[in-house]
Amino acid sequence: AQLVVYGHGVAQPIEITPPLLAAWGGGLQGFNIARWVHSLSANPKKMMAVMENITKLVRANKFTLDTVLYKVGEDAISDAFSRAADASDSAQVVLIFPTLQEELQQNPEQTEAEPMQKSAAPAQATKKKEEDEREKLKSDWLNLIFTNQSVAAMSPEGPLPIALDIGDKNPDSLVVWVGDNPKSESVALNDLTNSLGRAALISPSWSQHPAGEGLLEFELNTPEILDGSWYMRNRQTFENEDLDMLHDVELLGRSLVECVEPRLKQHGLLWKNVILCGFGKGAGIALYAALMKIISEQVSAIILFSPIVAFPGFLAEKLGAMKRDTNPVKMFTVWGNRNKSTPGAYRQLLAQALRKAPEVHNTPDTLPDGDHIFDVKSYGVLTSLLPLCLPR
Repeated sequence: AQLVVYGHGVAQPIEITPPLLAAWGGGLQGFNIARWVHSLSANPKKMMAVMENITKLVRANKFTLDTVLYKVGEDAISDAFSRAADASDSAQVVLIFPTLQEELQQNPEQTEAEPMQKSAAPAQATKKKEEDEREKLKSDWLNLIFTNQSVAAMSPEGPLPIALDIGDKNPDSLVVWVGDNPKSESVALNDLTNSLGRAALISPSWSQHPAGEGLLEFELNTPEILDGSWYMRNRQTFENEDLDMLHDVELLGRSLVECVEPRLKQHGLLWKNVILCGFGKGAGIALYAALMKIISEQVSAIILFSPIVAFPGFLAEKLGAMKRDTNPVKMFTVWGNRNKSTPGAYRQLLAQALRKAPEVHNTPDTLPDGDHIFDVKSYGVLTSLLPLCLPR
């Protein structure tokens, strides 16, 4: 004989007296329905047949089940789980979930919000599409700037006016000064006549050119300039005003070339006979023009005082993508140690950008007590650097 134990899944102990087991010569076997179903491939079909028969008996009211209903959202669901876990309670626990219509009736705010969300979805998709198109246009525009296909190259606005013209009438080299304040700077530059030797000097004025209006209004005492964050902007963070700034720098650089080339032709000179000098924003225009090859040939030397170079990170990106000239060029950058418009983080970023142009041999210098102005101290440094750059 065999004793089969089944239906005791609640893990309660079975009470069997030892004398009964001692006197009984049969076997003791446990039965688990889940194990039985998976023991043979035919057992699942047998199980389904049994469940089908039970279902028919229940529907015919020949086999009744004690059933307790709990409605989710109204009844205490914790009671339902407690009752289902009670082994002494044979009742079947059934959870009833509300229909979608009932849920909407219970949450009118959600009902109103759904149409709004649905109507907002197309608007969000349209906005994203517009942003993607804007980013693509910006990327294409930045790829073209400082090339022959740029807007500035296709629509030039004429040469810069010349604010000062001094020196030898038949020069063997030409000093080109691009500053910010032609009136005050011309007073100091006039005294350079004795230092020029066989050279001539001209001072093209970007601030008196129609294309220079935006750059002229650009303030250098704003918080983003003083903390260096403006200089740190790059392709990903550019706003429309930054694109306008780059366009103006390119346009003024091309106008600078239009101004200088007729003078070179007049004296039978080439760009390799030019010493490019400047201060502030004008120095930034001159540097972009030289490094971006708006100036078609390498100049002889570059001397810049406190240059304001827009977005050195973008300059480095452009330099890295261009074929560089192998002819070396001397460059001197002079910084005022009290000049808050050229913070240390910006100077370091510009130095890193210049490494993308290995032909440029830059020598930085610091002017003691120097501020953002071309004054007597700056003039003294210029007179000491020019002989190092002019032909001997």
